[in-house]
Amino acid sequence: MARHGRGGATPRARVSRDSTPLLGEHQTYITFDAPNGGPPAKPKTPTRLYQAKQYLNADVSNKHTDIILIICFAISGLIDSGAYNAYTCFTSMQTGNTVFAALGVSDLPASSPKYAWTKSVTSVVSFLIGAAVLSTCHRLLGARKRWVQSASFFIQGLLIALSAYIVQRGGSDSPVKKPTIAGLPADPGFPWIDLVPIGLLSVQSAGKVVASRIFQHVGLPAVVLTTLFSDLVSDPRLFTAGLFDNPQRNGRFVAVACYFGGAVAGGAFAKSTVGFAGLLWSVAGIKLLIVISWLLWREDEEAEDEES
Repeated sequence: MARHGRGGATPRARVSRDSTPLLGEHQTYITFDAPNGGPPAKPKTPTRLYQAKQYLNADVSNKHTDIILIICFAISGLIDSGAYNAYTCFTSMQTGNTVFAALGVSDLPASSPKYAWTKSVTSVVSFLIGAAVLSTCHRLLGARKRWVQSASFFIQGLLIALSAYIVQRGGSDSPVKKPTIAGLPADPGFPWIDLVPIGLLSVQSAGKVVASRIFQHVGLPAVVLTTLFSDLVSDPRLFTAGLFDNPQRNGRFVAVACYFGGAVAGGAFAKSTVGFAGLLWSVAGIKLLIVISWLLWREDEEAEDEES
């Protein structure tokens, strides 16, 4: 027989009157961001420094980047025409420089001064160094980040400005070469200082090619026209497509026109009072405008959606 409690009454479970359901009206919350039982802290708003970092680290949109490369075609025409007139070599078109260097092995052309081939070799080697360094930096730091693109073109503009300073100070030959009585350029001795601006200009020219690869505009290499001519005339819709129905054809045509126009302007600069130095200062200013454009460029929408 079960043992009863005191008084013979069967013990019952005591239910507290103030007991409430698990999710009743009187609930207790634990907050970890409000010490001493104070009100919960408000969420912190991002600082301006944080917002600036986020903005500069964002990938720029690939849309309309072909406009930047078309402008680079005009820059290549400007610099190459001025450089060839001043130094008898190119700083962007390395095919021509390779031929000049090969002819230098046989001391040709006969009218060229001794060691003229060193200019072409300097240009080719500097271009290779520029392409290797800039592409590696883009790959390690973020190819399409806003600050990386801005920094790349700022460095290019800085190299052009440094070359302009050297030319302007008279350290490098820039005026139009006047022929002698025999019809050949005078040879006052080989100007070794010319190798400095040639090297600087060749390094920066590689940055334009790297940019064309980053934004996948392989048809706009920004420095050469040979493949561009071939792609243009090989287009089956060259004449059949409407004016705005073939953007690739239009881009190639405008790029060729800009390169030619830039080369014509480069010749005009060379014959003017400002000379090659004035041309380089102008191009440095254009590079600065491109830097500002990258800083204001629209963010990549796909990257923005992934973050949100």
